Amino acid sequence: MIQVENLTKAFGPKVAVDDVSFSVQRGEILGFLGPNGAGKSTTMRMITGFLPPTAGVVKVGGNDVTEKPIEAKRLMGYLPESAPLYTDMTVEGFLGFCAEVRGINGADKAKAIDRAIDMCFLKSVRHQSVDTLSKGYRHRTGFAQAIIHDPDILVMDEPTDGLDPNQKHEVRSLIRRMG
Repeated sequence: MIQVENLTKAFGPKVAVDDVSFSVQRGEILGFLGPNGAGKSTTMRMITGFLPPTAGVVKVGGNDVTEKPIEAKRLMGYLPESAPLYTDMTVEGFLGFCAEVRGINGADKAKAIDRAIDMCFLKSVRHQSVDTLSKGYRHRTGFAQAIIHDPDILVMDEPTDGLDPNQKHEVRSLIRRMG
């Protein structure tokens, strides 16, 4: 599903990611461990096509993310470290917007929203404005947008950061169920 070969990213003279290679198959869960500044987030941003590599190749579902970014991104859901949320929308409205961006409309959109809300335990805040949500519920909303289109691949940066112990357990359980 994901093939990374000789991936490198330099910012001027600073090499953030140096000649990294790995592959991830369907059903596998891969995590990056390392200190701050080790290149974990940079690697994820290159995998998702949001940052071009200095060298190397990333293929997602056989699609080179540089040469076929749309095809590669269709297969992925992405939860960045600080997921951008439209705080003036309700949770349901935001997820509806995300579904439409992913090309999901009509009855399929309603089903996708319901599924994401159920999976991320957002029923109680479904009609609430995002700007009134706690950090944990905002994080769940970000997670829900990443899975709204039922992606084959889910890339998450710090998926449990800032969550309480119960929320961390829920997120880890959800990741295992999806894996």
